[in-house]
Amino acid sequence: MLQNCVGLSRHCVLNKRDYVAWQLNHPVDNDLYNHKLEWVLASVPPDTNSMENWLSFELGKDDEPHGINLFDFRKHVPITNPDTYKLAQAGLWCTVSVHNFDDSVYYKRYWPTLRYVSLINNENFAKIALPKKNKDITFDTTWSTLGITPRGVGFEFDVDDCIYNTEKFVQQVDQLYKWLNFDDFNADLVADYHRRYIEIH
Repeated sequence: MLQNCVGLSRHCVLNKRDYVAWQLNHPVDNDLYNHKLEWVLASVPPDTNSMENWLSFELGKDDEPHGINLFDFRKHVPITNPDTYKLAQAGLWCTVSVHNFDDSVYYKRYWPTLRYVSLINNENFAKIALPKKNKDITFDTTWSTLGITPRGVGFEFDVDDCIYNTEKFVQQVDQLYKWLNFDDFNADLVADYHRRYIEIH
């Protein structure tokens, strides 16, 4: 969810190779932002009943821009996706979702300039959202303790404080853009995405 919000910026790409290639070859204009919003909206299941098939909608499930999986990161396998190198040359960012902070140390070997964004205080939302995605998953203490990013490392995004309030959510994303030094925050784009995302939660 937060990856999509960051990916709405011209400074970042969305987690799909076709979208990366398109952005690399497209000027920064309204068309760029409109396409990005269209793509992130399409990544949200159409209704609550479709939530169990969440991964079939989610961006980056098969072909994230970094083009390599966690286990290959651990082995320090070279990245084969040529667009990854083009991203660096163009000064663009991509995002990687990591569910265990200990695993993220491997990414530093590839991107020494990487920045951490942590989802904190997310228990209430997780207890609502997780069963909709998978009835066999429940929130327990490991969700708030196992592999969590140490406090004070990176930007801390307070989920339960804002997730059901579009205005507060947009304000936190604005702060995240500032922290990332992204100068093109658009409250309307983020609000459009958030309203669509939260209506099925």
